Amino acid sequence: MNQLAGTILRNSVAGMIAQLAIKVLSFCFSIFIVRQLGASDFGQYAAVIGFGSIFLFIADLGLAPYTVREIARLRSEPDHLDKIRDLYADVLGLRLILALIAGMLVVSAAIATGRPLLMIGAIALNGLTLLIYAVHGSSEAVLAGHERLDLTAGMQVVNQLIFVTLGGLALWLGLGYYGLIFATMIGVAVMTALVVRALWRLGVTPGRWQRERWLRLLRAAFPFGVIGLTLGLSYRFDTVVLNVSFGDSETGYYNAAYNLIFALVTLSNVLNTALYPSLARQAKTDPTNLPRIYERILSYLCIVALPITAGGFILARPITLFLFGEDYAATAPLLAVLIWTLPLMFLTEFLGYVVVIADREALVARSIMISSGINVIANLIFTSRYGAPAAAIITVVTEAVLAVQYVWLLRDQLRLMRWQVVYRAAIAVALMAGMVYLAREWPVLLVIGGGGLIYGALLVGLRVIGTEETTFVRNLFAARR
Repeated sequence: MNQLAGTILRNSVAGMIAQLAIKVLSFCFSIFIVRQLGASDFGQYAAVIGFGSIFLFIADLGLAPYTVREIARLRSEPDHLDKIRDLYADVLGLRLILALIAGMLVVSAAIATGRPLLMIGAIALNGLTLLIYAVHGSSEAVLAGHERLDLTAGMQVVNQLIFVTLGGLALWLGLGYYGLIFATMIGVAVMTALVVRALWRLGVTPGRWQRERWLRLLRAAFPFGVIGLTLGLSYRFDTVVLNVSFGDSETGYYNAAYNLIFALVTLSNVLNTALYPSLARQAKTDPTNLPRIYERILSYLCIVALPITAGGFILARPITLFLFGEDYAATAPLLAVLIWTLPLMFLTEFLGYVVVIADREALVARSIMISSGINVIANLIFTSRYGAPAAAIITVVTEAVLAVQYVWLLRDQLRLMRWQVVYRAAIAVALMAGMVYLAREWPVLLVIGGGGLIYGALLVGLRVIGTEETTFVRNLFAARR
């Protein structure tokens, strides 16, 4: 348990610090991008990324998460290094081929939907990045399987620094979103080189291709591939439908709010990414401690997500005007709706990992297929007719459908968990929300800061954070030392 806690702490703290640095940097830069490009050009840029995201699953087909889990398990076997090297080679070869196929498909989709020539060129250029990601994704999965997410976190910071520096220069020179795409390619290339170098230092290089195993690998990774496909559709299909049906400006307003939500989801993503390889190994070597960890992590996720959601809903308009200006006033009501996906995404991401760790990834795939199917059909029917407000509501409903399915799959485990901490946190959120509502006309930064202080005091006063939590954190640091 101590070794697991130390590994999770190292990965979580390093990942959290790196991701916070990345997100603060990218958050500020994204606001600069939105303001610099304007709603129309930003909408085109979001659509370019949206097209790529929908077809991104083909460049992976679930091989990355499958590789992380298998590497984590192989490390406990004799002669594991040769097996890891051979798996690395096979995954790398497969992903390079799949990246080529995905690149051709995304350009074909852009042409088939009648996108402007400027956008088609940008989509094709962005598709070339898939080849770099093929090397990066294969290598990073092997590194994550070795539970060295602290290394990948630092490399992501380097990538973001390069993107912000070169992207800012490109915007200053008037190169538009084409300059941003070039900046992305260079940043990913440098990050990939660093990941490969880190693997070499661990003694991991590609072994022998065994093409006769490729079909078996694809079959084993297929449930993860379905998850990637359906998630890609859920998160970006609305952007494509909006762009095709309502044009660039509507797409820009919607994605300005949507990107804020994804920036906040990083808080959950960092923890879950750190937990996944460690808990996958723990499930094989000592599964008895897993329920206690699950209970505590779920409580902490709720403590973080609920106040952000309540505050974001109340302050949606002043936050939007403060970040993006009056030109993006149409984004405010969209943010007020989309913010409700935040606690649902915190929940679904973690519960999805819990199901996968139990080797039930086929059930995760089925659940995401159902929710994504609802998302695609609803967007085709309603978003194409009613625009961004419909897309925002559909996003919340989609995530709620997924959360209900996961809760049902894990009902036996969830029934045994203690929820007193969450109930007390909900009371603290309600009291904080009331105070924020009364002060909503004050300067937005003052209200946010004051709300945070009030919430923290309420957590202590209601004993949401107490001796048990401080002991748990102290034990984690002791395990790390």
